[in-house]
Amino acid sequence: MLKDFRQVRLQDIADVSEVVTPKIISEQITLASPAEKVMTDFNRVMPITASKNMQVDNALQLMKTQHVRLLLATNDQGEFVGIITAREILGRNVMAYMKSNDIPREDVLIKHVMIAKSRLKALTMEQARQVKIGDVMETLKGSGEQHVLVVDNATSTKKICGIVSASDISRQLKVGFDVLYEAKSFADIEQIVTHGRTI
Repeated sequence: MLKDFRQVRLQDIADVSEVVTPKIISEQITLASPAEKVMTDFNRVMPITASKNMQVDNALQLMKTQHVRLLLATNDQGEFVGIITAREILGRNVMAYMKSNDIPREDVLIKHVMIAKSRLKALTMEQARQVKIGDVMETLKGSGEQHVLVVDNATSTKKICGIVSASDISRQLKVGFDVLYEAKSFADIEQIVTHGRTI
């Protein structure tokens, strides 16, 4: 296959001293910004999906290669049926399933330990536009979850259209989410985000 390609002659850059930056600087993201600002929009970014029949260690490997900690699980028709996170795979769920069903780890599939869609809650796209990042952070903190799905229900068929994750919030605010979790109030969080102070 590689015989169809050739090496490209690269250029010396010893005389290059500037780096291009966007002409329009993106707006500063704060706790008061709409949650939509930190949402991974599946209209722009391809969602990472996996068959519910995929073996869990293969699912974990897919997460690693795609740099995500959550996969959308699908059935044989490609329909959304639930989610699987690294937490489910690396936590007690897999071991508990192995023990209760007397099977080896290689026989444990996503469908055995995933969170079925009937157990999930999500933001609507309208909510993602209206609620603040801080609201979503409080919601994640209260639920103990790392992600919240976003549903577009403006059409006759509801669709998963995005996801907001603790890691995306942390990256946008440039603060570790565990630090944000330790904050006792929004005043503490504002101090951390604005001034980089610890609590």
